[in-house]
Amino acid sequence: MSDGLVKVLRRFEERLARLEAEVEAEARHWKAVHLHKALAALPDDHPTAELHLDELDQAELAREYPEIGADHVPSVDELRSRFNMIAGGML
Repeated sequence: MSDGLVKVLRRFEERLARLEAEVEAEARHWKAVHLHKALAALPDDHPTAELHLDELDQAELAREYPEIGADHVPSVDELRSRFNMIAGGML
């Protein structure tokens, strides 16, 4: 097993243990989404799994320290507006 894969497996296991210890249902949900994405990528693409774990870490930091200016999660309306600008008349 490559060192990169071992690193991602350990990191995933640590995040999963933290998730299992969570009691707040809402926090468990968004963390589970990130871990699910990482787990889906893990067998074939451990660098992508590591990126999903990075997203989880960044989201946790943003919730704990909003002042660090983590990425803004857009609203559904903002997503639609941006999509419409990108897609333009292609669809």
